[in-house]
Amino acid sequence: MYQNKIVHPLSREILEAPYGIPEPLWTMFVAIGTYWKLGDDPEPYRSRLKVFMDNRIAISPLYRGYYSTAAEVIADLIAAQGNEKAFETLFKIKVPDGVPSTAIDVAKRFVVNEFITMRLAFGGFKSFGARNFNGYFGGTNDPSDRPYRGIDEGA
Repeated sequence: MYQNKIVHPLSREILEAPYGIPEPLWTMFVAIGTYWKLGDDPEPYRSRLKVFMDNRIAISPLYRGYYSTAAEVIADLIAAQGNEKAFETLFKIKVPDGVPSTAIDVAKRFVVNEFITMRLAFGGFKSFGARNFNGYFGGTNDPSDRPYRGIDEGA
């Protein structure tokens, strides 16, 4: 069944010019896997992340600014502290409730936290031993590793 896509009225020109993934944001997306030791290859997730970002911008044009701000914050932190320390700072910082008052607060609340969630949802839970990870309902198709009792095991 066809469903209309809801688009913010100010997003008309954005739909004609997709945003793309700035290099600092992609570097952060990759660093999430390194920091949490996910052990999977993030490259297959690049197109999903781009679609996610384009959809965010189409629904709320403010996200274009959030992504630009986050890219600047990440680039500045990397220049000042180096990759590892910059991402550790971004991942550990706590943002106070209310309206974000600094660029790093904006980056953390609207971009960093969402990217962490996306990275885990794209398959990161598998590396923590989860059996119901992305793409598998009820676990893998391996009878020796079922999360439930099978029909061959009796009632």
